[in-house]
Parts: sequence; C-alpha cells; structure tokens
Amino acid sequence: MFRIIIAEFKHETNTFSSQRTDFAAYRRSLYAVGDDLGSILTGTATEVGGMLDVLQDEPDVSLIPVVAANAIPAGPVAADVFADVRGRLVGAIRAHAPLDGILLCLHGAMVTENSEDGEGDLLEAVRQAAGDDTWVMATLDLHANITRKMSRFANVLINYDYYPHADMVDRGREIAQLMLQTLRGEIHPVMVCKSVPIILPPLSTNEAVLRPFVDQMHAYEATPGVLTVSIAHGFLCADIHELGMTVVAVTDQDPEHATRIADELAARLWQDRHRLKPENMSVDEALDEAEKSAEGPVILADLTDNPGGGSPGDGTHILRAMIRRKVKNAAVALICDPESVASCVQAGVGQTVKLRLGGHVYPDLLGQPIECDAYVRLVSDGRYRNRGPMSGGVVVDLQKSAVVLIGGIEVIVTAQVTQPYDVEIFYAHGIDPVQKHLLLLKSTNHFKAAFGPIARRVLNVSVPGLLAQDPRSVDYQNCRRPIYPLDEM
Repeated sequence: MFRIIIAEFKHETNTFSSQRTDFAAYRRSLYAVGDDLGSILTGTATEVGGMLDVLQDEPDVSLIPVVAANAIPAGPVAADVFADVRGRLVGAIRAHAPLDGILLCLHGAMVTENSEDGEGDLLEAVRQAAGDDTWVMATLDLHANITRKMSRFANVLINYDYYPHADMVDRGREIAQLMLQTLRGEIHPVMVCKSVPIILPPLSTNEAVLRPFVDQMHAYEATPGVLTVSIAHGFLCADIHELGMTVVAVTDQDPEHATRIADELAARLWQDRHRLKPENMSVDEALDEAEKSAEGPVILADLTDNPGGGSPGDGTHILRAMIRRKVKNAAVALICDPESVASCVQAGVGQTVKLRLGGHVYPDLLGQPIECDAYVRLVSDGRYRNRGPMSGGVVVDLQKSAVVLIGGIEVIVTAQVTQPYDVEIFYAHGIDPVQKHLLLLKSTNHFKAAFGPIARRVLNVSVPGLLAQDPRSVDYQNCRRPIYPLDEM
C-alpha cells in the first residue's frame, strides 16, 4: 500500500502591496484541515480536485490529507500562517512515516514576512522531515518564480500550461499519474530546471508570440522518455532575487535529454525576448473603440487593478471615465468597498444612496473615491459557485455584495475581493452579461476562459495601478541583475 500525503499551500505575493496576508485572509478563501480537504475540493476543477480524481479510488493507495490553504493575492504571508501550515505538514510527515510520496499544490510566488522564498523554505522542511527516499512532487502556477531551493528539494515540478489557467485540474491529474507510475516502478523521473533572465509581463499563452512555446512543450511530451515539460513565466510583482522565467523538463532516467530540452526552450525564449510584450490601450482609446462596436458585449480588461495579482480591486480610473462619458448598458465586476456595501444594505433595495465608491486603499495610485448618487438595485449574501472552466465548482464568498446603478452602469460592489473570471459573478447578481454592450472586468487574462466565448471584442486597458504591465516601470530593489528588459542584454 502506497502512503501518499496530499496538501495545498498557495499564495501569489505582490511585494509592492501593503496588505498583509494573515489567517483571516486564508479563512476568507480556503483553509481546510484533514478530511475537510477532500470534502471541499473533490469534484472541483482544481489541482487537488484532479489529484483526488486519480488517487482516491486506487486500491494500492492510502491518501493522507493534511491541509489546504489558499488566499487572494496580496502582500507577504504572515509568519504565523506559514509556521502553522509548515508545522501541520511536517508533523503529518513524521506521524505517518515512512511515506512513499508527498503531493503538494503550491503557487511558486509566495513571499513571507521572513523569507522571499516561501515554497523553497516549505519544500526544504518537507524534504528534511521525509528524507531522500520519499518522492516529493508539486504543481505550480504558471506565474511561479522557481528558485534553486524549490528545484533542489522537489523531485518533480509541473507548471500550468495555459494562461488563463483552464488546465488546473489536468495538471493535478498529470502529477498524480506521475506519482503512481513512479511508485509502481514504471518510471524514474529526473528533472532539470533552466533559469531564463527575463521579467515577463502578463501575457496570455493564446498570444501569437507564446502559443508556439506551448505547442513545442507538447511536442516534446509526445516523444519517448519525456514525462512533462513546462515554462514558468514568473511573477513580475514579486521583487525577489530569483525573479524570472524558468523552463522545467522531466524525463525518464535521462538527465542529458532533459538538459537539452531545457536549453533549447530557454534559448528560444531569449531569442524572442524583444517580442514578449503586451499591446494595451489607454482608457479613452478603449472607450472610443467600444463606442464603435455595433454589437456587444465589449470587454474592458482592467489590467492593473487585478485582484488576481494582489491589487485591492477598488480602483476607480476606468469607472470614473465611463461615468464621465455617460456610458449606457454597461456592467462592472467589481468594486471592492465594504463601507459602500454597508451603506447599500442600510438604505435598502429601491433607494438612492450617496456613496464614496472605491479608491480607499491606494487612492493616489488607483484613483480617488467616486462621489455619486447610486440606486440600490440588489443586495446579496455574495455567495456563488463558479461555472468553470477555471475553478469550476468552487464556491466564492464575497461576504456581502450589492448592485448599484450609476446612470447606465450597473456596478457590483463587494465586501470581499475576488478576481471576476467566471460569468457566474454576473448571473448571481441578476445581470445577464450577454445582453450588456460593455463589461468592465478587473482581470488581466483569466476572464478569457469563460468570457471569451461571449465577447465580441476584448480591449486591454492600462491605467495607473498596482499590477505593472511594463517591468521597466517597476522600482525593483532585490531582483538579480542583469535581467531583461531592465538591462539591455
């Protein structure tokens, strides 16, 4: 009987954010211990969901669920949170020794109050507790900054293939299958990680410049002896020494082949480095283009106030411009503003309320509050279940929410922030997104998985914000140098 621990500990840390990621932040999103892990994540389109799909009914597997912790991106993870999760994991490893395997669902861009290498520290503790004979494998987000400690203490790392991350459950299934084959003696994985000194802006893998790399990864994986190949894009808002891209190649007992693959992909990335940049618009350019579109919905992507990158989701630059231009038949997801939600609840549905909407966390950067008279159309408990394809089946809890009407614009106002990448955020608030001419989403790329099929046009809008789109605009203090595009190389 193979004894396998399964656990999740995730956070994408924006080191330029002053919002501390504490226990409350984790409990608002996901913090489950022991068997609760399975009851919450079984059947969901997540990595752990995929792992459970593969392993929970295998007759030769004994699963030991330990902890699942995930929080909305923000500032560094509190030291006591990291100590708690690490302690639970190390304690379980020692209590259930000897173990055959450890499956972890990580992000790869966690910074804690005490360390810029959260996952490296965690994997080191896991390896010290488990010993060298236990297989340690982990899934990582596409935007991982893979450090030397991470590659040293894990046997296998697998990044998502896609951005938007519509393949989370597939990567969970993939790594679970690799673990099974390894423990059954069918394969013996060896991994090579090749660092590439590029700070990559948030580019979708559907972009013409990146799609060939995904195709090449899959072509490698279709050849004998190659188990998995992935590219970590890095997270540009984590100012750490080992910031940057990484190629990961895993083969069956053939380190030389893994090295060749990693070197080839790294060389291609470096050759194309000048092309790795997004095409964005100003807010007025985007609104001009939206007005020209006869059919909707036209989607404005608020790139720089994306909660998925650590921004608070209360930026007002684009909404203010929409109000100024008297935009009609539009909907916004979302403005995170607990005080405005409370005012709407107190006033009640059908009332008009004076609000200072948004602009409370970083007003000098993300825009000042919008002083307005808003009609309260709906008040909600803020709970809905994602339809997919990203994180399908996962329950989102906004704590409390309201829909207010400002002229011709319906705005979803929430007490808790989330990245609005699922269409259900609109349907749960009584809004049919298909019938809107204009949708403003605080998301960079993830929304494209669910909204792409209904969108007539997608316009990327860059305004001042916490999630930079050009690395050259960021005041880096800790990242290695030289690195492109900060240094011409």
